[in-house]
Amino acid sequence: MSKYIVVLAALCMAAPSFAELTTNLGTSNKYMFRGVKQSDADIVVNGGIDYQGPFGFYTGAWAYTGSIEDLKTSEINAYAGFAYAIGPVALGLGAITYERGGDAVDDSEYNANIAWDAYRYSYYVESEEAHVYQEVAANYDFWDNAGMSFTAGLHTPEDAKERWDWSMSILMGLPSKSDFEIILNNHQRKGYSLSLSFTRQFDW
Repeated sequence: MSKYIVVLAALCMAAPSFAELTTNLGTSNKYMFRGVKQSDADIVVNGGIDYQGPFGFYTGAWAYTGSIEDLKTSEINAYAGFAYAIGPVALGLGAITYERGGDAVDDSEYNANIAWDAYRYSYYVESEEAHVYQEVAANYDFWDNAGMSFTAGLHTPEDAKERWDWSMSILMGLPSKSDFEIILNNHQRKGYSLSLSFTRQFDW
């Protein structure tokens, strides 16, 4: 799910009036979601499709699998929403659904985002209001093809104690619209984890 969060952050930064369709394909050594490892597979393959339309509308889907033979190691996410820029400030509203292990849709969230310059705040609430997740993020460019991102999140379950997670990543742009990312995650209960990923984007 890391990619859908990146997509939402990017869309909140700009909302052009033209339509754009892109796809992406990548691989990583593990799939982390809010500081927690989601798949036991050593290698994860992921892909997605994103449509950015006029008036700030966007929609897309993202999926990963650790084994083509075993759908229990897979997940599919679909999302849609609107993002608007008002001067230096961008606002976004959206919805996300998750399908895990080949089952029917078993979870969904609504989100609100506000971004200013390199900084973003996001608020996610589960459809039945059993879980709330808040996230702040900052992005910094090193050069034209490299940058660093920081995120911190607070998960508030309905029947459990709050728990924090944070991540720090370095993203390096490569030729042919590809990128390589190193991500250090920390979860209040799960501890530290390091993941490596490679992604390529295709424009249509």
